[in-house]
Amino acid sequence: MKDMAVTLQQWIDFLDIDQEIIDTLRLFFPIIAPRIDRVSHAFYRRVINSPEAIKLFADEDTANRALAHQKRHWLEYVFAGRFDRDYVEAALRMGKTHQQRGVDLRLFSGAYAVVLSEVNAIVMENVPDPQQQKRVLRAVNFAVFLDLGFVASVYYDAYTDDLASMAKDLTVSLARAGEYRDADTGEHIHRMAKMCAAVARRLGKDLRWVEQLEAASPLHDVGKIGIPDAILLKPGKLTEEEMAVMRRHAEIGTDIIPNNDHDILQMARRIALTHHERWDGTGYPAGLRGEEIPLEGRIAAVCDVYDALRSQRPYKRPWSHDEAVEYLKQNRGTQFDPAVVDAFLAALPEIEDIWRRYGEAPSPSSSGAS
Repeated sequence: MKDMAVTLQQWIDFLDIDQEIIDTLRLFFPIIAPRIDRVSHAFYRRVINSPEAIKLFADEDTANRALAHQKRHWLEYVFAGRFDRDYVEAALRMGKTHQQRGVDLRLFSGAYAVVLSEVNAIVMENVPDPQQQKRVLRAVNFAVFLDLGFVASVYYDAYTDDLASMAKDLTVSLARAGEYRDADTGEHIHRMAKMCAAVARRLGKDLRWVEQLEAASPLHDVGKIGIPDAILLKPGKLTEEEMAVMRRHAEIGTDIIPNNDHDILQMARRIALTHHERWDGTGYPAGLRGEEIPLEGRIAAVCDVYDALRSQRPYKRPWSHDEAVEYLKQNRGTQFDPAVVDAFLAALPEIEDIWRRYGEAPSPSSSGAS
């Protein structure tokens, strides 16, 4: 039998969960414990409304029992910072139960995103000191994703000492969690990965760099996990105050993605932080200009905007392919790196094929974007 305690220690080391994080979780516990029902209710609402849930729960009582078990798991272990042998046994039971029931891993990781979003909101409301707030958010994020990664590894009965595999597994889990928050993104993360890789090849990047970009680029918007639903899913134009909150997702993303030395995770952090910077220096969060912006951030910026324009959003209808391409051309040299736009245009046959395979259902071609 595989030693799951060793696997847990690998995840702890990989995510750099140290004694400061454990101590911070324990200090935060008196705040989260009396509010755990708020977290579990948000979790319940999202899961029970998912089509996948119909296959998992025979009735409401079954769903409530599963929810109660999950709530105990959070209180006894995750938010208590207790990752010991008892936690290993509890996670083993949970992972095996999910495996036997056939829980879809997208539903599983997405449910964790709902939990993390609600807990982040509780932190923001109840920890007024900005520095302490940042420490608590970091601790909560890492604890939740440790639990997600470890329980998922039990689900797969996976034991690995390969850092590259763990990095790729984590990027997939994080990307799925971020995607689950925004129901209209569909296959956005898959399209982003494929489109970014196609553009990188046209720019002459070597195979290893292209593969790293394909693995890292789906995490560009993972920071939206920390944005409240009222703003993220608002069916209309955001106010200036709401837009300021939304723009925080770039920096939140770098806090969520572990600062591990692995190339994929380092690239993912750079993409999350810089994919809203602009070639002319008027972007955010740092106002970087030209080649101050990492190439991977410049590539993700072009692919993300093209995909967002073509996709359904709460505040707009999708644009056509021709309209989206025209937007890129018009903003070549201002919003976007000219060389990256040219590479994107050269890769259009691949881009269109990606959209045929992973695109959303066709809809009327017109509308404006905001």
